Amino acid sequence: MNNITITQNASQFAMNKVEPKITVMDCWIHILCFVSILLIGADRWGLNVGVNLRLDQVFLCIFTLLLVFRNRFWLTWNSWIVLFILSGFISALGAVSLKRGALFYCSIIYNVIFLFYAFESYVRAYGIKKLISIFRKTLYTQFCIMLLQVILKIGGGMELPYLPSYGEYLGIPRFSLWFYEPSYLTTYLSFWFAMSLYMLLIGKDRSYGKDILMALIMFLLATSTTGFLAIILSCCVVYLLWICKGITLKKLIFPCIVVVAFLVFRFGFSSIYEVFFARLFNQSLDSASGGRISLWAETWKVFIENPLFGVGPGNYGLYLGQEAGRVPSNVTLELLATLGIFATIAFYGLTLALCIQAVRLNKQIHGTESRLLAACAVALLIFSIVLQANQGYLRLYHWLFFGVLSGGIRQLKMRKS
Repeated sequence: MNNITITQNASQFAMNKVEPKITVMDCWIHILCFVSILLIGADRWGLNVGVNLRLDQVFLCIFTLLLVFRNRFWLTWNSWIVLFILSGFISALGAVSLKRGALFYCSIIYNVIFLFYAFESYVRAYGIKKLISIFRKTLYTQFCIMLLQVILKIGGGMELPYLPSYGEYLGIPRFSLWFYEPSYLTTYLSFWFAMSLYMLLIGKDRSYGKDILMALIMFLLATSTTGFLAIILSCCVVYLLWICKGITLKKLIFPCIVVVAFLVFRFGFSSIYEVFFARLFNQSLDSASGGRISLWAETWKVFIENPLFGVGPGNYGLYLGQEAGRVPSNVTLELLATLGIFATIAFYGLTLALCIQAVRLNKQIHGTESRLLAACAVALLIFSIVLQANQGYLRLYHWLFFGVLSGGIRQLKMRKS
């Protein structure tokens, strides 16, 4: 099929001028979408082949192939994506280890095709409402699994097969589902929490109240300081956006609710508060971050020595003469040190471009889709800030969020035209 026909079909789907027949393959696409998103943080379930080949990546491949077979997959031009790919390629060519650089570059291409373009295509074909509905259901499922983990661990000292708890710290059990560690889980949850808070307060959708409650419980059970920072940041940002639309009694009551919730946390879960939250104030920022901040100077020095294209994707540790698994402790510094300034500009250029376009469309088009798009834009910005507490520009769910926003923007633009 030529490009003109593909674009016309995509426009017809978005404008609902054509009601595509629901097929068995469509049902399988939705099922694979659910499974792929459900397991998208399964860092522990994978096979090391130079890079970590994970179970969720296998499902994402099948999901993308089904979109292709159903003629629901489109490759579109995105200048920021092109710049990121080209910069990454040049960086990989000059890497300390060409083999390792090539493997990590393949991961970049994988994320672009099987996450960014796959979910952009899914949203264009089936709508952002459908995607967000599936996204929420996966998180409800994760919530139930996490509760089961907690009940088995605390109630009987048992663990789920292949899904153990993260362990204990100062006698406090910690949980992270299948994510690498609690901070990874809470970084992912930050997008859900921020989006849900936006939809509840600004989008006036009360159904997101249960999402907020579930997310808060999961933050609490994960016991990650990163999660508590995500809650504070989300509440501050969304509340400021909310009151900018006018002051009402309801909006003045909201801070009181937050204070009451904090007091419940402070006195109802005092051990978690003292160990994982109060350390933000009782210790230095470096100690509270587990020593991550003290490593930033080292990474900055690596960038200064290799400013244009970095030391190569995945080659940070090798450049320092240490083990290959050594990585920076901040995602922006990781981009600068390993891929260089151009790739970093492209990465955050993509982030800002998607968010700005989403907010503009929400002002021009009023409806559930536009509100969801704006909520995802705010959530992506908050997620990006929370992510600075750790490394990982190739996190699958990050590129999922990119794809969802890009697909939602294209969907609304075609409807607008």
